[in-house]
Amino acid sequence: MLTKSNNHGWLIAGTVALLIFLGLAVGVALHASWLTAIDQPIQQAVRPLASPQRTHFFATLAAFGTPVANLLVSLLIMGYFAWHRDWFTTGWLVIVQAGIGVWTYLGKYLLHRARPIGKLVAQGGFSFPSGHTTGTATLVLILLFVVIPLFKNWEVQLLLSLISVIWLGMMGFDRIYLFVHYPTDVLAGLCLAITWWAVARWGYLRWAPQSTLVAQQATQQPASLE
Repeated sequence: MLTKSNNHGWLIAGTVALLIFLGLAVGVALHASWLTAIDQPIQQAVRPLASPQRTHFFATLAAFGTPVANLLVSLLIMGYFAWHRDWFTTGWLVIVQAGIGVWTYLGKYLLHRARPIGKLVAQGGFSFPSGHTTGTATLVLILLFVVIPLFKNWEVQLLLSLISVIWLGMMGFDRIYLFVHYPTDVLAGLCLAITWWAVARWGYLRWAPQSTLVAQQATQQPASLE
């Protein structure tokens, strides 16, 4: 939930994530050998898992983590808030999604990291950071802290939260399994999403009016266990 009570924690998380992302970016720019030392053992551990059935499964799964797929889900969320005339949250969600797209684009086209050799599916473009990971992680953060808290039943909240986190983990593994991204690309994508979320969250809490659905939910009593 978007509340000011854990502001300090999110600022720390965002700062740490930013430092990790910048460290990885510098490593990519300098073609650092320590990146290979991180990526190669993970890739070697994943490679024996490859099979035609698994490859088909993960190739299909990848289609649901594309920027277009994440945008469609985000549009549904935006539509919900717009339907309730919560224009601030609707506009904020537009900025969150557009922003992560811009940051991902800049990372790819400033660093030009080539994709791994031996891809199991056709995939163009550059590798760093993973666009599937940045987009999915941002969407999952929106679900966890904006959408799911709107449900009254804590059991529903827990179930949806678990599904969201598992989905993010599967999408990150998908990128590594298909050899379309290095593990450090996936880590960088996650760190970039956390950094951007920490900034966007701070902006929301600073400027959002009390009339938003999120603010109203934050002031209500915790949901009953019944």
